[in-house]
Amino acid sequence: MGIRRKIIRKKKKNEASEALAKVSGVKELEIAANILKELAQRKKRKNKIENLEKMDKRGSQSNSEGKTERLRELENLMKKGMLTKGEFEKLKNDLH
Repeated sequence: MGIRRKIIRKKKKNEASEALAKVSGVKELEIAANILKELAQRKKRKNKIENLEKMDKRGSQSNSEGKTERLRELENLMKKGMLTKGEFEKLKNDLH
């Protein structure tokens, strides 16, 4: 008969508490990951909104510049006699 050796593993004293800490740590990490994900999404939405606002401001500035240029052109045409005062007023009101 051969000699059998039985291997006995030594258990850690705090094995249960460590397992519990790992589980709670995983939950905390998942919650933290969700929070960070939501914050990143908020930041992206905020940037999109700011970009749209900037584009709108640029568009409105170019429209106002275009209106003033068109108004000057109409005034010059009226001075040259190509437009009557009534036509000038009508076109001026159409701009605004």
